[in-house]
Amino acid sequence: MIKEICFANEIIIFARYILMNEEDIMLAYTYIEHGKFELQEKARPEIKDSRDAVVRVTLGSICTSDLHIKHGSVPRAVPGITVGHEMVGVVEQVGADVTSVKPGDRVTVNVETFCGECFFCKHGYVNNCTDPNGGWALGCRIDGGQAEYVRVPYADQGLNRIPDTVSDEQALFVGDVLATGFWAARISEITEVQIGGGCSSRYCSECLRKSFVVGGGDRHWNRWTLSRKRAIA
Repeated sequence: MIKEICFANEIIIFARYILMNEEDIMLAYTYIEHGKFELQEKARPEIKDSRDAVVRVTLGSICTSDLHIKHGSVPRAVPGITVGHEMVGVVEQVGADVTSVKPGDRVTVNVETFCGECFFCKHGYVNNCTDPNGGWALGCRIDGGQAEYVRVPYADQGLNRIPDTVSDEQALFVGDVLATGFWAARISEITEVQIGGGCSSRYCSECLRKSFVVGGGDRHWNRWTLSRKRAIA
């Protein structure tokens, strides 16, 4: 699957250089309307705030939440936005107040962008950040990362440097699905559980490997079989 995603990214980049010469134009996968996504030409994002960073996307993935947008299950999603909130890349530009990353750094991009200052952020519930660009904004209310470049608000909180010993493929799921599984395992304090076989559930299982997972209720037999092979079902 990851190799297929890599290949898709390469096709997008190749298509850009075949179809366009303008350096300030990119291709972006865009939410048009209920039931419709489309690959469109868009202007490359720019720094809008001193706490922003612009990242050149090297690898991205598709989340079920993207499909929720397509199927009309996310009323807050804004038609015309670039979808995607799970990606890695290289920092191209940073705002004047960004201190944790610099141009050239390889980074993961967090699904949640958050101010770090509001009531919810200070209590650890960053998904409820009250800032207009906070919470699940990327790929929902502001342009996301299924594109060649993405602007990340609050870069000091939204980006994490990737160690040189970790590949893009290995780091890809850190920003969303792996973090979701880890957080679920951490806050649940469970030792025995029946879970599904989807991505978040599988990563939750991986984070609980020292516990005995008694079930893996899932209607997709191939995912259940994979869980059994991984000795987490």
